[in-house]
Amino acid sequence: MPGTDLRIHVAVPAKTPTPPRHRGMKVHEYTIAPEQIGRIDTFLVVRPERLFLELSAALPRIDLIVAGDQMLRRELTDSDSLRGFLSQCYRRRGVQRARAAVPHLEKNADSPPETRLRMLLVDAGLPRPVANQDVHNGWGVWLAKPDLSYPAQKIAIQYEGGHHREDPRQYSYDIERDGRLIDLGWIVIRVDKEMLYKHPEQVINRVRRSLSRGVSGHHAA
Repeated sequence: MPGTDLRIHVAVPAKTPTPPRHRGMKVHEYTIAPEQIGRIDTFLVVRPERLFLELSAALPRIDLIVAGDQMLRRELTDSDSLRGFLSQCYRRRGVQRARAAVPHLEKNADSPPETRLRMLLVDAGLPRPVANQDVHNGWGVWLAKPDLSYPAQKIAIQYEGGHHREDPRQYSYDIERDGRLIDLGWIVIRVDKEMLYKHPEQVINRVRRSLSRGVSGHHAA
């Protein structure tokens, strides 16, 4: 992703006499309480809640929400733990941004593009879609799990990454999956990288029109 900081970020205690300096590394000097430190193998690491706070001071808002989604998805933390930790933080850089981001986090987001697509719709004033919820027919048979959906209006929104088109088996599966939804009267909106990043207004307008029509049974390509 353009503009992404690929450096390794390292935290050391404040006033460290000789903090490490290496190419490709960004060193941060902090005073970190012992309870905010965990361990992975032989490495000391800041706990996810403290990391989320630090990221809030360094990342753009959407990137922060992407990171938060992945923390929840991987069960590194949860929304209640984040809220509890942030409620005890005062006059910390980024704390207000972190608190504002938590309600937008989604533990069922499968990928960063799904998060960006969800937030594109939310920030446009549209209702928050449901993430990765199973759809069954009237007999209880599983049909699909749309990336995002508005179940009441029978609208499914699928993000099509590059592998969806490059893998013939995946492409065939996607067509069959969407066909099952369409047969049940759903609107299926497919979004790719080009649309999400270069033509977001088209995505917003397409979803808005579908919501205004409600259940129509037509396929929006």
